[in-house]
Order: sequence, then C-alpha cells, then structure tokens
Amino acid sequence: MPYTPEDFDKEISTVIEDATFNETKVLDSSKIIASNPEQSLAIVRRKMTEITTQFINHSNALSPNSILENISNIGKNVEKLDNKLQANIRMLKQNEGLMSCTSSILEFDTAKTRTDTLVKVLKAKIQWVHTYKELQLIDKSETADVYQKLVTLQQCYDILSEYFIDETRQMAFEKTKDEFLSWKGSATLFCIKDHDFQKLADIEECYRSLGRVHEFRRIFGLFARNEFKDYLNKRSQEENSSIWNIFEVLLDIWKHIAKMGRFINDDDGKPFEIVSNSLYEIALENWDSLAKDAFVFLESFDDPLKAARDIAKDRQSVLSEIENCSDSYFASLLMILFDKVNQSFGQTYSRIVTSALLRAVNVIEMPLKGSRRKGTWFPPQLEPLQTVMMDIVHNASFTFGTDFAQWIVPSLEHAFRELHAKMTNNDFFRLNKTFDIEQKQSTDFEEVAQNELTFIVGIGSVLQLHDTVNHAIQSASKKSKDSSILLSNRNLLERLNKKVVQSKAAALAKSISTVMVEGMNEMKTAVNPVHSSAVKLPRFSRAPHNYILGVGHGFLSQMKVISSYSNESSFINSVVTAAGGKLTEDEAGIWFLNRCAEIVMNSFCEAVGDLNKLPEHVMMQLKADIGYFIDAAKDLRLEITPELTNLNDQLGK
Repeated sequence: MPYTPEDFDKEISTVIEDATFNETKVLDSSKIIASNPEQSLAIVRRKMTEITTQFINHSNALSPNSILENISNIGKNVEKLDNKLQANIRMLKQNEGLMSCTSSILEFDTAKTRTDTLVKVLKAKIQWVHTYKELQLIDKSETADVYQKLVTLQQCYDILSEYFIDETRQMAFEKTKDEFLSWKGSATLFCIKDHDFQKLADIEECYRSLGRVHEFRRIFGLFARNEFKDYLNKRSQEENSSIWNIFEVLLDIWKHIAKMGRFINDDDGKPFEIVSNSLYEIALENWDSLAKDAFVFLESFDDPLKAARDIAKDRQSVLSEIENCSDSYFASLLMILFDKVNQSFGQTYSRIVTSALLRAVNVIEMPLKGSRRKGTWFPPQLEPLQTVMMDIVHNASFTFGTDFAQWIVPSLEHAFRELHAKMTNNDFFRLNKTFDIEQKQSTDFEEVAQNELTFIVGIGSVLQLHDTVNHAIQSASKKSKDSSILLSNRNLLERLNKKVVQSKAAALAKSISTVMVEGMNEMKTAVNPVHSSAVKLPRFSRAPHNYILGVGHGFLSQMKVISSYSNESSFINSVVTAAGGKLTEDEAGIWFLNRCAEIVMNSFCEAVGDLNKLPEHVMMQLKADIGYFIDAAKDLRLEITPELTNLNDQLGK
C-alpha cells in the first residue's frame, strides 16, 4: 500500500520523540520508513534543521545581555508596584478614623429620628384626646369651629394611623365626619348644576382636608345619575319620544360635567370614568325596555320606509356625535348602547321591508284567461317589485352604512321565495296547461314560437331581477369579494327556469312533430306515397314528402323567431342558466333550437316504427325523407341525434 508524505512525517516524529530510540530496530520494525528510505532521510534532515534553528534562538534569548535587560525591566515594575502599595496603605490609615466618625453620626441620626417620631406620635395622641373632647362641647351649628376641630383631628388621625389603628376611634371619627359632610353633598349637587366653580373649590378643599376627596368626586357621578333618572321619568310621560334623543341627553349631561373636569381629576388619569360609569349603569338598567319597542310606531306610517329613512338621519347624527366624543371610554360605553338600539331598529326595519316586498309581490296577478297564451304580461308587472327592491337597497345603505345587508337580505330572499311559490302555484308559465276539447293548438310555427318564448323571457326577467339586486347590494356595501352578504337562493329560481325552458322547447317541438307524425302516418298508409311534385321522377327515385318539407320549414320559422330574441337579455339569461352557464350569449339561440330539434328527431324515429313491417315503397320514401331531414338540420347547424343517424344507416342498407 503506498504511503503519503503525511504518513512518513507522522511516523518519523513518533520515532525520534521516543527516548529509547534505536535506529536498527526502527529500520526493522517500521514498514513506512522501510518502504522509502530516501524520503524518510529527507524528512529527518528537515527536522534536524528545524531543531538547530530553535536551539540557536533559545541560545540568543539566554545571552547575558538579554538576561540583564529583562532583570532591569522587572526591577522597574517592582518599584512602581511598591509605590502604589505604599499610597494605598496611607489612604487606608486615614479612612480608619473617618469610618469610626461616620458610624457615630449614623447612630445619632437614627436615635434622633426615633425620638422625633415618638414625640410626634405622643403629641398627636394628646392633641387628639383634647380636640375630640372640645368637639363634643361645640354646638353643631357652629360649622366653622366644628370644621377646624375636624381638620385637627384628621391631621392627628393621619399620624396615628401610620403606626396603629384603633377601630373604635376610627369608627367614631368617620361617623362624626359623615354628620358634618351630610349637608355638603346637596350643596355640591347645586354647585355642579349651576357651574359654581368658586363654591366647588371651597367644598373640594373641605373634603380634601378631611380625607374624603374620593367622596367628593363620587358626587359628580351621583349628579349624572340623578339628572338622567329625572329625564327618564319625564320621558315616560311624553308621546312619540325618539330613543335617539336619549343619546343627546347622555352627551349633554356628560358635557355639562366635563366643564368641571379639574374637580374630578384622579391619580389614574381617568377623570370622567366615574361619570361615564354612572350614566351607563342607569341607562343599562332601563335599556332593554327602552329599545325593545322603540321603533314599532314606524309600522303605522303610510310610508314606513320613508319614515325609517327619516329616523335614520337622527341615527346617523347620533353616531357622528359618539364618534367625535373626546373621551374614548365614554364613547365605547355609548357604542354598546347604540348597538342595542341599532339591533332593535334593524329588526323593525326588516319587518317593514318584508311587508313592503310582500305587498309588491301580491300585486302581481295573471291577466284574464284570454291573455294567458302569452307571457308578455309578466315582465311589466315585475317592474314595481324591482323598484321597491332597489329603493330598499339604497335606503338601507343610507340607513345602516356598508353593513346594511344583514337587515334586508333575509327579507329579499323571503320575497323571492314567495314570488316563486306564486309563479308555481298559479302556473304563470303554463307548465301544467290543459286545452279544452274544442280548443285547437295553433299550427303556425312562428305564432307558437312567439307565444312560448315570451314565457322564457318572463322567467329570465325574474333571474335578471335577482342578479340586479345582488349587484346593487355588492356595489353599495363596497365588498366586491364577500359573497356571504348576497342573496343565496337563486338556485330555487334556476330549477324553475330549467323546467320552463324545457317545457317551451317541448312546445315548439310539438308544433312541428304533431304535423310531421300525422303526415308520416298518411304517407305510410297511402297506396302511392309519392306526392304530386315527384310524379315525373323515375320509379327508383324519391323526393322528400310534404310532411318532412314542413319540418324544415318549421325549424326555419322557429330559428327566425329565436334570432329576434338574440338581443333580449332576459331570454339570453334564461337559456344560458338552463344550459348550466356553459354558453356564450351568441350560442344561446342555437342551443335552444337544438333542444327542440332533438325532441322532433326522437319523435320521427318513434313514428317510423318497426322497419321490418313497412312495405318497400314506404321504406324508399322514408329514406328520401330522412336524408332531407339530416341535410336540412345540418344547414341550420343542428346536432343530429344518434337515433336518427342509426335509422338512416338502416334505411340505407
């Protein structure tokens, strides 16, 4: 195995560092050295050079000159260190005297402080006893003298209470202060009412000197409670008093007290919290009863929506004042009350909206029997409902702001459910129509198409109304990506729409297939099925029969009518929705005609019956007829059904 230079270097270093080194044994025992003696010798020589260099350097460091220089430096450093030590020793000796002096001073100060405290407490206790006795002798009507004695007692009490509490003495003193300050409360209320700042300052000092400043501040809260209670009592006797006025009163009371804010400043930096809480507590006690039926009166108006819109102006004004209130804490409490009122207002508004919508739905009525063959009567009757719905969206947006949807969407969805039920129960689109025995269906293809397509336009108008309302809600709410605020019951209308489109496609197909089947049956039973236009043709040749020519004419007539509806958005909306939304507007017409053609083609196949039972001349005629049918369908861009293709193949054999 070849060895690297590192292997040689490591092996030689190990050998020469061994104190029992024997060159003969090394050459015999070391495979690495034995493998390449020349390289090993070169490494040994390099190491000898390194050792020689190190020895020379050490020799220079141990020369007499170097040693003397180093000893000189050591001596200088020792001398500097000795000087510093001597200086520190002198400083310590000086401080020993100062430290003993300082200790004596501290002991003296401590003793003096304790003595002064003891003297202060003894004086306070003696003065308390004498002053309390003097107070008992003073007539209660001498308020000035009583006040001075109480101030002295308060000063003594403040000192004594720092060291021990005598509960009996404390209770007696507090009771005496209560008796003295009892008349001050009423005086304070009058001063707050009149904004008498000078008297308030005097009363505040009185409370402060007696350690009752917190009680003085509470009187401002009591004033707020009393004022608001008085208003509520008077309000109960008023008629048609708007609940929004309560917010005006709350703000007025708060602003009245705010002018005296310097008297209720506290250490927490929340000077008005006591006033705000007092007003909020009284309001909250009565709020449920106040808000519950606050807006019921709106339902008695001739135009409740207009009345609600007028009330909403007061609501917006109150909301603006709350938002502009300088005290954020009071504003937050008012918003809690506002939300409760807004909830009640929203519920009443929803009932009003529901009533207005149901009235608009109930106005929609089918015309007299003679006019029911067309659906042209229906879209115009939807216009008043659309007007009401759009007014509701705009009014609600103005009334409730961008979060208005929650108050009207349930009502709008209910209105569409009621409209759906009415359209279904009254068969607006003639899905369950029956004909009198004497009444014969029109054979005019264009007339049938014109009549039936008007019903598709009708149901399309309902879908379009639903989409228009949703678009208006989305625009007014400014939440283009939030589908949760929109009407969600379009699928109910979509199912009905699909039935209508399928029914009308079947009706158009029936107008063609009925004549077609009758003509085919006549042809099949005729001795000579060749019609007059083909008498000059050879026997082996056949021209399309009249009945199949009528089919092509029917499809062409229906396509003409369908094309005339290509710009009718309601028709396009209905057909595209029935197709599952997979069509473009340009494809709607041909898709609908294909549904008609599919039914006609299936009717043709069924009418042909069993080919094995048909005579040869009928088979030849059917072959010519089906060939014409397929060519005409392709010319009109219609899809050929597999059944018709299969029948054509069988006739071609």
